[in-house]
Amino acid sequence: MAHLEQEIGKLPRKTAFVDAGAGTGKLTAHFAKSFKKTIAIEPNPSLISELRANCPGVSVVEKPLNDARIEPAVDFALCSHVFYYLPRGAWLKSLQRMADWLAVDGVLAVALQNADTDCMRMLDHFFGQRFDLKALASEFSASGCDDLAVSLTTVPAKIKTSSSENAFTIAEFMLNLLPMPNPPLSSALETYVQTHFRHSDGYEFSCDQDFLWIKRQDRA
Repeated sequence: MAHLEQEIGKLPRKTAFVDAGAGTGKLTAHFAKSFKKTIAIEPNPSLISELRANCPGVSVVEKPLNDARIEPAVDFALCSHVFYYLPRGAWLKSLQRMADWLAVDGVLAVALQNADTDCMRMLDHFFGQRFDLKALASEFSASGCDDLAVSLTTVPAKIKTSSSENAFTIAEFMLNLLPMPNPPLSSALETYVQTHFRHSDGYEFSCDQDFLWIKRQDRA
């Protein structure tokens, strides 16, 4: 939140904000206070009632990201830890769609875990897959949008706990970024946590966050 607040503070206007994949609305409610109008996109019906309760006065669009109709001239768009749940082949289209919403000087922020974190290495170990915003940034830049500036930043983050039970629960949560038709045995995950995350004073594993930033510049 602190990292995003710093970037939002640089915006020349704070008229419209879109949270794409708002979930229960925790981030939406936090940042909505800075904007005149806020739109929350959330297709999951099990989250809608909590989203509406947490975000009174916010317009809720109950459709998938690529089906949502948003009027252009958005000053800030956020897509926080949503791309895990989208097919990799749809990433570029989704990113282009959100970029189309931006007003001049508007900014889009897409957040995912960095591909080289301990959490992503664990995901790769069990499922042979990682998520990588760097590759998406390169694809988007190559697609030819001269009025859109693209950058990528990484915010360091670590999970620390003295409890083996908490470490296991967090590791299990991280693995659930993907559907698990054949989940690993609990004993296999426990062994991984003990082998890779155990330190002399407890448990520690990195979960650095990547932010892909897209800013629409004035063509003139």
